[in-house]
Amino acid sequence: MKKYLLGIVGVLALTASGPAGAADMPLKAPPLAPAFNWNRCYVGVHAGWGWGRDRNDFGAAIASGQTENEGFPAEFGPFDHNTSGGVAGAQAGCNHMWAPGWLVGIEGELFWSGIKGSATAPEDGADPGTFSAFESRNLWDLDLAVRLGHVLPGGMDLLYVKGGGVLGRFRYTETHDDFPTTHSCFLITGTGTCSATVNQTVGGWLVGFGWEHVISIPGSWTFKAEFDFIGYPSHNVAYPSAAAAIQNFAVTDSKAIIKVGVNHYFP
Repeated sequence: MKKYLLGIVGVLALTASGPAGAADMPLKAPPLAPAFNWNRCYVGVHAGWGWGRDRNDFGAAIASGQTENEGFPAEFGPFDHNTSGGVAGAQAGCNHMWAPGWLVGIEGELFWSGIKGSATAPEDGADPGTFSAFESRNLWDLDLAVRLGHVLPGGMDLLYVKGGGVLGRFRYTETHDDFPTTHSCFLITGTGTCSATVNQTVGGWLVGFGWEHVISIPGSWTFKAEFDFIGYPSHNVAYPSAAAAIQNFAVTDSKAIIKVGVNHYFP
């Protein structure tokens, strides 16, 4: 009987000490998620909306024409106008971490642009046409910029500024009734006016800032939101009237763009 009692006491003692012993054992910490590596190259896509301003001297060119001496200034403008439209394209770049939390990189973008606008002025009664108009249309842009960024604590977010050069393709459409027949122009039936189109590639500059956020850990995907301002210097557009005193007139374009996109970072 004594042996049985000693056995029961021993079992109870082991049972009582079990939880305490387990509690005394150190817990194993879960593995930490790997930090996102910003120090690599990437490709991505983006889309957004832009708005801007076209300033031009189309009215001065019209006023210099051989038949524009009636003294009716309405048809001479002004033809300055606002522009707006969507953009969509792709980007590629590489980052270099030059100090803890700081990176410098280079990024190129190519995007289609639907940013456009126009201004129309009524013709005077002495002319056969009914209106004069000038339209500007941005077709596409290609830019190359340097990015300077700071990775926020935690490594999931990047704030950056950027600046560089840009090439923009534009289409300008001039509509008026006094383009001479010696120049090729599209006659608008029933209006007495004709339209001439000029395509130009213009160099400019870009500045912007943005935010990039990691959306997959572990992984290689980020989301970005960015604001850019693009300016193009004044450049000349041909006025297709051989008898006009002004054969070329100045045009200046600028625009701001807000866009969002995603980047995929290579291993």
